[in-house]
Amino acid sequence: MKENAFITIRTDQEIDGEKETIALDTRGKYAVRNNKVYIIYNESAMTGYEETTTTIKVSDNNVSVMRRGRYSSSMNYKSGEKSLCIVDTPFGQVGAAVTTKNIDFKFDEGGGTLSMDYLLDADNRNFIKNNMTVNVEIRE
Repeated sequence: MKENAFITIRTDQEIDGEKETIALDTRGKYAVRNNKVYIIYNESAMTGYEETTTTIKVSDNNVSVMRRGRYSSSMNYKSGEKSLCIVDTPFGQVGAAVTTKNIDFKFDEGGGTLSMDYLLDADNRNFIKNNMTVNVEIRE
């Protein structure tokens, strides 16, 4: 698969009333195969996950985000469900629970958009509200 897409990722987070936006604009790979969407890109030092490749797979009402490399993890998002995972971070491994509130997406051969609302719980006390939006534009 060749690098064919411009990918914009925005995550709005709210922790204890404090809001923050994390943004990444990058080149990557995009494909639609067997009714599944694949978005693949390399993380950067700016995100804290340098030397890591992220694959987002969208199918039906399920999204998986897999990171491989220096910081590996696998997170699954399904509307109305809670999933558990272990996340490698620059500070070590962290166990987390993800409760997905809503997933909305529209993709075709020319790209598209994914939006997810979810709650991240890393220590059963500090709940992080997230809205992640991924936009993909085909740019050969």
